Amino acid sequence: MEAIWKQRSEPISQGSLYDGEDIGINMLRECEDLVNSPGKVNFEYVAEGRANVVFSVSELAGSTASKGRFEGTLLRVPKATLGVTPCDYKTLQDFHEHQVEGRVGRQHLVPQVLIQISNEIADILHKKRNKTDGSEIRAGYAMLIQDMSASPGYVVLEFKPKWLAQSPIAPSDSKRCRTCAREAFRNNKKCAKGEAVAVPLCPLGLVHEDPAVVVDTIRRLAPEWTGLDRKRLSDAFERTGILKKLRELQTKGDQDRALLDNPSDPDFGLAMTLRDCSCYVRMPTDASVGVEIKLADVDKKNWEEKQTYWQESHWNLVNNGWYTCEEQVDTPILTECVLSR
Repeated sequence: MEAIWKQRSEPISQGSLYDGEDIGINMLRECEDLVNSPGKVNFEYVAEGRANVVFSVSELAGSTASKGRFEGTLLRVPKATLGVTPCDYKTLQDFHEHQVEGRVGRQHLVPQVLIQISNEIADILHKKRNKTDGSEIRAGYAMLIQDMSASPGYVVLEFKPKWLAQSPIAPSDSKRCRTCAREAFRNNKKCAKGEAVAVPLCPLGLVHEDPAVVVDTIRRLAPEWTGLDRKRLSDAFERTGILKKLRELQTKGDQDRALLDNPSDPDFGLAMTLRDCSCYVRMPTDASVGVEIKLADVDKKNWEEKQTYWQESHWNLVNNGWYTCEEQVDTPILTECVLSR
């Protein structure tokens, strides 16, 4: 799969939204056949969220590497949950290839490819889970994705960039950005339950015009990193322009009252997708090697089901003073939003 990941990490050719190169097609089909061969591969449970389960894949005896051709590769499968209607993987892959890659830049995305798994493999995967939430894994579409986790010679970082610009319908006298307002609201709920809370990180600091603010924000993200590595990441953000591109697409798709008047607009849906994506950083310990930064979790949102939730969240933050630091709570909620500096 390494050759496929390399190919699909190259920028898309000018004039084409998606390069349908076939140099890895045979390799992909071989890997799909292997995934569906219980006697040739082993699966290990890694993690799961509300809609997906992730497994590592390795070839059994006879492979030439620790995981054979699946080195640096994960298998992601959808969960079938009663009452939940997530987008099917074919739709997600089409959205990824034809909407996200052309706008964000394929070189900035964790590559993924679509395969299918059999009933036999679905049963094997389901039995390897350590959660029983009533969901199940079924035969059908799945995805092989590049593994961006830690490996020898690299330090890694994973975070969600969230809203990199203020909401266009936030109050004009806001002292908190959309993310800080939302996190303040959540922290208040945690405090009411007696849970410990941390001061939320303001994402506006990641795209601030002052490099010192960017480095300080990275310090909050990676407190164990050296000052040199924080500066390396700051420089990499600036060189690739990846976070500023995210901000541009978020603001372009969510102008004026889009959330309230036209939440089913595809550009608004893309903006909300990019406000909930994950950013993976792989920094080589060798300072002469470039930093790798890629985005993942850029799945299409179920806009019809989400729009009421998004609107209610907005009005809660506005009407209860979370944007303006005028919330009526027993214990003051501390935030360090860039807007209030």
